[in-house]
Amino acid sequence: MKLLAYRDELSGAWNRRFLSACLRREINQSLSARRPLTVMIFDIDDFKQYNDRFGHEAGDEIIREVVRLLQATIRKGDHVCRIGGDEFAVLFCDPEPPRESGSNHPTTVEFLAKRFREQVSRAHFSKLGKDAQGSVSISGGLATFPWDGTEVDSLLRKADERLFESKRHGKNAITIGKNES
Repeated sequence: MKLLAYRDELSGAWNRRFLSACLRREINQSLSARRPLTVMIFDIDDFKQYNDRFGHEAGDEIIREVVRLLQATIRKGDHVCRIGGDEFAVLFCDPEPPRESGSNHPTTVEFLAKRFREQVSRAHFSKLGKDAQGSVSISGGLATFPWDGTEVDSLLRKADERLFESKRHGKNAITIGKNES
């Protein structure tokens, strides 16, 4: 029952309740281990138009496929959460070292986020028809503990601000921000 309380029924991703609990725990672990933790908030650009034009079944397919693509992109210890209709959060908290020698956690997360955005842009969604490949895009924002916030609300707020910055700059973008000491 507890697992069901933390899962989104449509997509199979974790839900908002899980995000809050997990992010709080991961912040504490990151503080103890003195390591960064990054969260990405993103949504599907112009999602309402897909539901209006192709029906809710097509919208549901987009949500499920976006989650599937993301789960195939992230690392084993990272988490995908659906936190609203077409809004998602990703906790990049895998404690394993980066996959690329010489890189650090935020750089690796930036690479993963951009690769995911590109995969969505190239994906084919069958319910949108044969000519719809490349028509779906996402916009997102990343925030990293401790530079962008030291608690759940401040990290999520900063990631959300950067999501809206991506929207203001034309969508289909991931805004990272600058880590300031």
